[in-house]
Amino acid sequence: MIYEKINVAKYHPSIRILHWLMFVLFAIIFVFGIVMVEFKEAEPWLMYNIHKATGVLVLLLVLLRIAARWLTQIPPPPFEMSLLNHRIAQFVVYLFYALMIIVPISGYALSNIHGYDVHFYGLTLPKIFPTEPAWEKITELLHYYLAYSFLWFFLLHLLGVIKHHVSGLEILRRIT
Repeated sequence: MIYEKINVAKYHPSIRILHWLMFVLFAIIFVFGIVMVEFKEAEPWLMYNIHKATGVLVLLLVLLRIAARWLTQIPPPPFEMSLLNHRIAQFVVYLFYALMIIVPISGYALSNIHGYDVHFYGLTLPKIFPTEPAWEKITELLHYYLAYSFLWFFLLHLLGVIKHHVSGLEILRRIT
């Protein structure tokens, strides 16, 4: 049997690298976020610092990723993909970008409002938000629900990739 190599239009290498690097960083952030909240009484400050520093790193990387997306050509959707599926995928991507910006900012606000500094791997970052006890619960809930919204959209993204892969579309190969 002869297998024909399919020429798949791929994203620029910078976008592919940032995509997978950010995937790993988000996994770290979520695991640390869940563990540090569950073990709050043990005061896992190292986890908090890694969680916050990695959140700042993700924010910087998403800005770099947006610039790379503007400066490089995005491969067209496969012609077999319906317009509706393409629009849904685009909507989810735009929500991802919005959440990748808003969630770290809400975490930064959460730290500042609770009176804590944000450290970026040893560098103390400026305090942007005022210490305000009346806003503590609001920022906690905001950060929590935005982070879990990101997780749900990630799962939707993953299910879409699996669905398209099973149906024969070369979606996954575009980003690998």
